[in-house]
Formats: sequence, structure tokens, C-alpha cells
Amino acid sequence: MGEEAWPEVQKALGNIGKQWELGESAWRIWGCILFKSCPISQREIEFGTGYSRGTVRISLQKLKMANMIKEILMGGETRYYVNTSLTEAFGTFSRLFFEDNIQPVIALLAANLDKVENPKVQKRFHELIEECKKLQLLVLVQSRIIEHINTSGIAAEDRNEAV
Repeated sequence: MGEEAWPEVQKALGNIGKQWELGESAWRIWGCILFKSCPISQREIEFGTGYSRGTVRISLQKLKMANMIKEILMGGETRYYVNTSLTEAFGTFSRLFFEDNIQPVIALLAANLDKVENPKVQKRFHELIEECKKLQLLVLVQSRIIEHINTSGIAAEDRNEAV
């Protein structure tokens, strides 16, 4: 990819990050690491993204916790490399979003269902619990589809034609 396209790619990845829990800077940093052909140092990431040392450090921690990057020691310096694809990352964040946000809603509604005296409100609680359970199925199916896409012998051009 030409250097002139890099700012647009960073912006696009940052937009993904705005929607997902890691944040814009983490996704831009992930993109910077992704487009290097070898493990990259924190200093190189700072230079490549224009972010401060603190922002890069915090984002690297988030990316490691999300298992999107790995670190190795090379020549006495810690270097980072991407260890997941965008589709795997999407699957992971969909699952984490469900576990961190939707499951607690299900638990909260279920725990308070018998405390609600108004039958209409109780009915709405039941309906919302059922909707959340549908999302759980959706996340499960989506993760299996992503796994299939990433492990199947389908050529990239075949996937592109399907879109």
C-alpha cells in the first residue's frame, strides 16, 4: 500500500475503534502494527501514528488484553505484532460486547422480574429478555461463520464476489 493511502486507512480503522470498546487510538495503532512487515517498537508506533508515548502505551495494553497483538523481545527492545485478523477481532468484540453489556441486562431483568407488580411492565421485561437471548444466538452463529471463513479453503476472491 502506498504511503499516501495510510492516513485514510488510519482514519477508517479509527472509525471502527469509535464503535468498538477499544477506542479510536487503539485501532489506529493496531493498523500501524498490521501494515508493518515485521514486529514494531513502541517508538516506531509513536512515529507512525503521531500519538504520545502514554497513548501508545495504554492502547498497547488494551490490544494485548484483547489478544489482538503479541509482544516479543528483539535486540533488548519490546516489539509488537498483530496476531489476529480483522474478522477474528470483529468476532471477539461482538462476543465481548454481548458478554459485557447484554448478558448483564438479561441478569438484571431476570433478577427483578418477580419484583415488578405491573403486568404490562412484567410482560415488557419478558420480551426484552427474549430479545437479548436472540442476540446471544446471533453472536454464537456469527462466531461460527467467522471461524468457518477463516479456516475454510475459500479463496479471497470468492469471498469478495459473495459481497
